[in-house]
This record gives sequence, C-alpha cells and structure tokens, in this order.
Amino acid sequence: EDATQSICSFYLVPEDGQPLPSFLPGQFLTFRLDVPTKAGGTEQIIRCYSLSDAPHPDYYRVSIKRVPQPIGSDVPPGRSSNYFHDHIEVGSYLQVRAPSGHFYIDKSDAPVVLIGGGIGITPMLSMLNWCLANQTGREVWLFYGVRNSQELVMKSHLEILASAHTNFHLWVCFSNPLSEDVMS
Repeated sequence: EDATQSICSFYLVPEDGQPLPSFLPGQFLTFRLDVPTKAGGTEQIIRCYSLSDAPHPDYYRVSIKRVPQPIGSDVPPGRSSNYFHDHIEVGSYLQVRAPSGHFYIDKSDAPVVLIGGGIGITPMLSMLNWCLANQTGREVWLFYGVRNSQELVMKSHLEILASAHTNFHLWVCFSNPLSEDVMS
C-alpha cells in the first residue's frame, strides 16, 4: 500500500459466509493473536487496528504498517504488526471482536475536514470512502501528512478519488521531502 512496502492491507471475510456486522466509518477491530515466542511457544497479544475502508457486508479491511526495530535500540520490532506481515496469509483464521470505538464520522451533510498522519490515515480512509460513496454531494477535505512521498499510503487510490470527485479536496504535506517531492 506504500512505496516502501511496509504497509499491507488485510481483507477479512467471515468463516460462515454470513454478512458481517456493519460499522461506523472510523471504528476499529480488536484482534486476539497467538504470537510465537523465542522459546517456541506462543503468547497471547490483544491489539486494535482501525478499519480502513467503508462498510461492506462481505469483508472488513485493515491496513497495517510493519514496525521495525528502532535503529540502535534494544526495543524489539512491533510484535503484532510483524505477526500479521509474516504469518497471516489467505486462509488464516483470526480471532476478532465486532467493530467498536467512539471515533467515527457523523452522517450529516455538513462539510468535513479529515486530518491524518502516516499510518494514522486508516480511519480517515474509512470515513473518506464512505462519504464519497454515500454522500456524493458532501464536501470533504483531507489533509494528510507524511515525511515524504515514499510513505504515502494508497497514493493512487487517493489520486483517483480526487480526480473523480470535485467535492473532494486532497492536500498532502511532507515534513522531510525528498528532492523529487519539492515543488519547483
């Protein structure tokens, strides 16, 4: 989902094929993961990840950034994010709670400003996709900050939405732009 391939989207479908419970754009899922330990066993870890797409009855999507070990540190890499990237594949089973959370977009038709940084864009993507699909006339402004163009999540998706919807205004801000990121 990004140029450095550190972010991957996982599409979750129900085992029984029944429609999934809906959610409010911006909410998250809670996962209970059995993460392998160095001793050969597993440790149970509970983590929450924002849903990164509008509600669909047949799947949920979460977009997860692999968290590496900090350079020059004894702090280990992100255990749950690396577990997803290294062990979850098509056909894997996950223990997931129903969507929840109090951070979500209202359903009014008032203009909305969404602000996200880095991987924190995921709940904004859910809100944005929902607004553009269900409130076609609602004015939406997205301010998205990252260090540089290599960290843009779903860049082509955002560009397609911006060109297809005149009511969607995309502003990308770089804090440490690469030479090719600077406007001339």
